[in-house]
This record gives sequence, C-alpha cells and structure tokens, in this order.
Amino acid sequence: MIQYTIQQLTSHSEGQTFDRKSIKIAAKDLAITVVAFANADGGTIAVGVADDGKLEGIDEHPQQVNELLRVPFDYCQPTVK
Repeated sequence: MIQYTIQQLTSHSEGQTFDRKSIKIAAKDLAITVVAFANADGGTIAVGVADDGKLEGIDEHPQQVNELLRVPFDYCQPTVK
C-alpha cells in the first residue's frame, strides 16, 4: 500500500491509479471509480480532497464516511475487497 503525504494527495496528478473525491460524493458515484480500479491494477482514492486539490477533510461527516466505506459491499457485484 502506498502512503501519501498531504502535499502529495493535494498535488498528485489524477490518472489510472490515483483519484481525488470530495467527501460530498454520492456513494453510488464513488462505486464507478472503485469498480474501475478493481478491474485494473488497483489504485488509490483520496476521499475528502476535492478535484482541485483543496482539502475538505472527513471528520465533520462521520455518516458519509460510513456510507462511502460500504460502497464495495453495497454497490459492487461481486464485492470488491
């Protein structure tokens, strides 16, 4: 597993193995990226970082975090590890 610094999460180029997603993303929409990475060689999704690199954080959204963590089970067939 690759570990990123905050600087890397906000400035790394999005591509086939790295994507930033707002904490406000709908769970169903996040599933698209999860499935795409699962069908490729994997990847990293930085939730709580907007597409422009602005940090939004996740601490203020515990219910949303829980919903997003359930995406591989609730929206992916078969389930994604």
